[in-house]
Amino acid sequence: MRSTRRTIIKGGAAALAFPTIVTSAKAQTKELHLGTYNSALGKLVQKEVIPAFEAKHKCRVFTIEGATLSNIAALRATRNTPKFSVMMMDDVGVPQAKQEELITKLDPAKIPNLEKVYKRFIFEDGFGVGFNISAAGMFYNPQVTKNLTSYEQLFEPRFRKRILLNTPRNTQSVLMLIVATALATGKPLKEAQYLIDQGWDKLAQLKPNVLTIYDSEAMVLMVPQGQADVGGIDYAKSVYPHAAKGIPIDMAPLKEGFFTGINSMTLVKNAPEPELGAAFIDFMLQPSVIQSLSAQTYGAPSVEGITFTPEVAKYLAYPATKMDDMGLTTPDWNFIIPRRPAILERYNTVFSS
Repeated sequence: MRSTRRTIIKGGAAALAFPTIVTSAKAQTKELHLGTYNSALGKLVQKEVIPAFEAKHKCRVFTIEGATLSNIAALRATRNTPKFSVMMMDDVGVPQAKQEELITKLDPAKIPNLEKVYKRFIFEDGFGVGFNISAAGMFYNPQVTKNLTSYEQLFEPRFRKRILLNTPRNTQSVLMLIVATALATGKPLKEAQYLIDQGWDKLAQLKPNVLTIYDSEAMVLMVPQGQADVGGIDYAKSVYPHAAKGIPIDMAPLKEGFFTGINSMTLVKNAPEPELGAAFIDFMLQPSVIQSLSAQTYGAPSVEGITFTPEVAKYLAYPATKMDDMGLTTPDWNFIIPRRPAILERYNTVFSS
């Protein structure tokens, strides 16, 4: 508005003679509405990425913050009067959003940086793309807990009332059931996820060793403080920011491998600004942007060819060769999600009885 006002004043009589040619700056500026995360990653997107995108594309960006389920709920609520063009959600939410026809397929012609993304992080035939990948596993104090190399050891008497278990309300609780199934069946994690009904008895055996069920990221500090020995399953992005500050906490290198937690982006179906939405997704996938986000969150980039300082690289599941060495497993959410309500109910029964 200041720019428009200066134009009118400078134009003097000419501006007054032809008032219809003066258009407000607000009307000329495109607006992009998107949903991001209510997390440190979301704050970084708002603080660092969005201002740069606004400057480049001469637009205004408005955001809401939420977790995956709340962001999907926002799409449902605006289905008939589309408001959002881009919605962030974890990979677990992409199949559901696609099934409900809340999102549309990403067009590589409009998002050229998709070409640089590892194929394993393009979901549902191109309906979602990951951009920040966190390894998920058990965390511990390496200065105190020695020789922890397998999930099987968590069932040993030495860990009686010394384990923090992630709340069943979080997605990570399903991962612990997959682990229990792998131990019970002898199958690798990738195969065990399809046999989860066979893991309940093994999971129940962990109960004597559980100190408490935690639902706050701050509670991971109980491990370096000595109140517990091991915790999880949780994401590395909840652990490594503390480790980088010198706090004695680390992800346990268990031979069964790690899972993934993947922050993703989707383009909303019938988006008010589909071109601008595609441009934002492409902007987020720029090597310089994704490198900066990864370096600050300790979540690995989905784009190949990024370099990091040794101080950051040691915390990242990156590049692809390291992902393979770590045994990263991405759950088949199309299989698990329909079973999630029953899993949650039984999980509560096992650990509350």
